[in-house]
Amino acid sequence: MSEPKKAILIGAGNRGRIYASHAEKNPGMLNIVGIAEPVKERREALARQHGIASENIFTSWEKLLALPRMADGAIIATQDTMHAEPAVKALVNGYHVLLEKPMALTPEECIRIADTAHRTGLTLNICHVLRYTNFFSKIKSILSEGVIGDIHTIYHAENVSYHHMAHSYVRGNWRRSHEASPMILAKCCHDLDLIAWFAESQPNYISSIGGLDHFTFKNAPEGAPGRCTDGCPADAKCPYYSVDTYLYGKHMKMAVARTDSTFFSLAAKLLLRFPGLIKRIPGLAKYSIWTLWPTTTITSDTSKKGIMNALREGPYGKCVYHCDNDQVDHQETIIKFNNGITAVLKMHGLAAQECRTLRMDGSRGTLRGKYGAGGHLEVQMHETGKKTVYPVQSDLLGHAEGDAGIMKNFITVLNGGRGLTTAQDSVMSHLMAFAAHEARTDQKVVMF
Repeated sequence: MSEPKKAILIGAGNRGRIYASHAEKNPGMLNIVGIAEPVKERREALARQHGIASENIFTSWEKLLALPRMADGAIIATQDTMHAEPAVKALVNGYHVLLEKPMALTPEECIRIADTAHRTGLTLNICHVLRYTNFFSKIKSILSEGVIGDIHTIYHAENVSYHHMAHSYVRGNWRRSHEASPMILAKCCHDLDLIAWFAESQPNYISSIGGLDHFTFKNAPEGAPGRCTDGCPADAKCPYYSVDTYLYGKHMKMAVARTDSTFFSLAAKLLLRFPGLIKRIPGLAKYSIWTLWPTTTITSDTSKKGIMNALREGPYGKCVYHCDNDQVDHQETIIKFNNGITAVLKMHGLAAQECRTLRMDGSRGTLRGKYGAGGHLEVQMHETGKKTVYPVQSDLLGHAEGDAGIMKNFITVLNGGRGLTTAQDSVMSHLMAFAAHEARTDQKVVMF
């Protein structure tokens, strides 16, 4: 049996911890042997989990990558603005790189990273994890087999749930487009990657419209303060009341109750219907506190006191109508490909449920699908009207299947195999995103 491959981790935030957890679950395949993370609690916790030697624990990527190469691969999951430099340095130092999306914030930086991978002969995998799911892999197989004939149109919708939009793109790290990346890149480079994968062609031209219309001051409830914790008169009815979101996990429990039929769904429904039930049972009050995502992204102290302190002091306790956000909350992008296929990508941040929906029309049939909890995939043939339903997996609250899939793919690369995607594939989706952003902000059609 071969020795497990080694990797270093740069960035131990939410995404970095998810990728590193694959090594923890599969110690015979991958070991994390070095870490760079500026936040002390995250750095120390991950170092303990993976038994990382003290001499390989750093506060910055510069210090880690200044050492001689100590592993086969580097997992880079820093903030968007900090992707390009460590990616280039890691490649130059001889590491295969798994880089969180988006790969960089300008076309020039994206191309520089890809060129470095090409020049060094090393593999660069961008975390477009949806390619690695059963759902989208099955769609690609259906199209490749010609089941619906020649594709003519693609409609793809990125339905961002209202609470996810508020968490990440109104209150959170991605709320400012110039400090992180535009919404079309930060959230939808996944979707543009899929559309380009399905179309199997380069874009000809792109147009896009959209705006920020809901999460603005004009929609704030009368008398709403700057923070939810400052006594908001609308807290009982507001879907964005931060105490419900982060302390009690109301929206995550609602997601489970709506989409899952197991015991956990029943428990979630009871908690929503009788929110004080557990609090009244001796010894069980602590279980009313939500200690999973998104709460784990705002504080490492998931006690009631720790969560409330984070809401009183940090950005996640702010009223969504009084934030400094500038990301669009809805956008439509139209793409014409060189092979004649036209595609529409719709993104909006007011969905009741987080999911992706799509439709593709071909010369022989139509494919329809939904990716998310309660997902489905079907093809209907034009001539006979016959419908074929394909069994697909659905992640209840995210894309964990894709996360595991891309890590499996990365380990294949570290063992000398060939990965599913190339750096050039990923550059294409990013250039499409930059073009869509330019088309929207400048109100023009961008020739590709």
